[in-house]
Amino acid sequence: MKHRFLLLVCLIAFISVNAQTNAMKNGQKNGVWNYYGLNKANGVLLARHFYNEGVPTGIWEFYNIQGALSWTYNFNTSTANYILENTQKGFYAYQDGSGKYIKQEPTQKTIWLSSQSQWNNFLVNNLKFHEESVPARVPGKVEIRVYVDENGKVTDYKLGNDIEADMDKDALRVAKLYNPEFVPAQNNGQKVKSIYVLLVSYKLADYR
Repeated sequence: MKHRFLLLVCLIAFISVNAQTNAMKNGQKNGVWNYYGLNKANGVLLARHFYNEGVPTGIWEFYNIQGALSWTYNFNTSTANYILENTQKGFYAYQDGSGKYIKQEPTQKTIWLSSQSQWNNFLVNNLKFHEESVPARVPGKVEIRVYVDENGKVTDYKLGNDIEADMDKDALRVAKLYNPEFVPAQNNGQKVKSIYVLLVSYKLADYR
């Protein structure tokens, strides 16, 4: 009887914890949001986010495709901690006091709150094939310029290059669907608007 009671308590605790996973409250993300790999990466935790009714909070965790912790972002201290080398080079420009975009790094760059494996996995599972565009798919990647305001909110998406019409259109669709989240750039202690470049690789789609 004692063992049955203990099992019941554990089961209730398990249900309680998982009820808070990827949940919504008042139309906003709330509690723990876990992101897992699909298909070939099935079951691997790629990222863990925490929200309080839509507001990012706590320490966010980002993992590589092998499930090893790559880096974290602490919203309590506003600091990023890179355990593995950061290879995400998406910075493009920031806006100065006159409203002009300057193509140089501010004192603190925009931080994309994602793991590269999380983004790659999303591309593999959401990019559409355009068989007639196969030859054009080989040369490079579609650049999506994401406009980020002083609060880290995305205000616009624009193409940064031109690979092929169907590929460009679908890359833009997938970037919007991903709904990227950011920590805003700062220059000399002042939060500023910025442009961050997301690279959409169609070669990843070949792994589906």
